[in-house]
Amino acid sequence: MMRILAIFTCYNRRDLTERGIGTLRANEQVAFDYVIVNDGSTDGTETMLASLPDRIDVVQGDGGLFWNRGMHMAIEYAKEHYPDYEYYMLMNDDTKFFPGVFDRMLPSLKRDEVKIGAICGEHGELSYGGIRYVKGIRYKKYGPEAADEKFDTFNANCVVIPHDIFMKASIDPFYQHSIGDFDYGLSIHKMGYEIRIFTEYVGECNDNTLQKTWQDETLPRLERLRLKESRKGLPFADWFHFLRKNFGLGTAVVRSLTPYIRILLGTKTRYSGA
Repeated sequence: MMRILAIFTCYNRRDLTERGIGTLRANEQVAFDYVIVNDGSTDGTETMLASLPDRIDVVQGDGGLFWNRGMHMAIEYAKEHYPDYEYYMLMNDDTKFFPGVFDRMLPSLKRDEVKIGAICGEHGELSYGGIRYVKGIRYKKYGPEAADEKFDTFNANCVVIPHDIFMKASIDPFYQHSIGDFDYGLSIHKMGYEIRIFTEYVGECNDNTLQKTWQDETLPRLERLRLKESRKGLPFADWFHFLRKNFGLGTAVVRSLTPYIRILLGTKTRYSGA
């Protein structure tokens, strides 16, 4: 039996969190233990986690970590307290994993290669997967059909990382909520490790909707600007830091301003890379 340490952060999604963990039990050759950052949930998540039969170590957050800083805390905690696993898996707790999929993935795991588990929506369409940059900061997202290809980074909804890579790489705690998984994958890619995708979808979770976000073109301009600068949007400091770190200062200066121009002009903002 291969034991993998699964890592995620959660906040007030008790039922989804319980379901996600439950679906991971439907494997015969792979079992999962957990490091979970519970970021101040008030919906009974803590009690629910304590009642489960799985090996779970819960780290308490204060409610202000959001995804990226919650994952940073969880990863660094796992490195210190659970350094002996062969593989670690970053995941999102709202994913419904398919029965036996990690039994089928197990033979393909390698100790020098990151393996992405692509996620599909309820109608079978790609939600989250591998990311390849195609021109500048523009990228394309790929699913299992690209299993023979290499990627620059990934959505961290399901990513299996071997021990040595996990111990060397870190999520940048600068980011408040999003972008951190792209940055994390890019750092692994820059180390020279290969990032590949599994040959089938590993679970189901719908992609985030753009409605009522800063990219919702039906909203007033000022509301979109407010949402963009919110922690769950694309704050200027986070976006500038990501661009400068991964694409250079010149790109950061120009492309960090582009979303504001497009919002103010009322032009399309739904483009890859912003």
